Amino acid sequence: MEAQSSTCFSKVVGPNLWYGDRTRLTPKQEEAALGLSRACGSGIPAYICTMKKSNVVKRQMVFSRQFSKRHIFGRLGTYGCETRVFAGRDLFGSKLNFSMIHGELRLLGGWPLFVKSHRIEAGHVCAFMFQEEEEGELSLRVHVLGTMPVPTI
Repeated sequence: MEAQSSTCFSKVVGPNLWYGDRTRLTPKQEEAALGLSRACGSGIPAYICTMKKSNVVKRQMVFSRQFSKRHIFGRLGTYGCETRVFAGRDLFGSKLNFSMIHGELRLLGGWPLFVKSHRIEAGHVCAFMFQEEEEGELSLRVHVLGTMPVPTI
């Protein structure tokens, strides 16, 4: 299976994956992302993106406007909320704030500490899996799938 990529806009690949801008996966990473998305029953596609320097250095993680409006806005509205964010199969999440700003979902308050403590770096390809909790709130699980593949010439 050939690696999928996106250059200008985010795009949906199948019903369960949404690729962020310029995200490319190896076949093995894509297989892992599909496996993770099948296990998630929230109805929200896994958001797959390559972490940029701004995602790991700044105080927030920003999801694409198209993804946010299509899959998150109806659940959060214009307000934000506190949520639990988990790394991989970790059972103890961190409390972070979701917020909708200018039509984009953002992870704020605690994101830099989460990135640092889980050694997420620029160039890592991450899968963000949204899960519905018992109270109808969203939680988020972040899986590092590896690093972005080197382009072949």
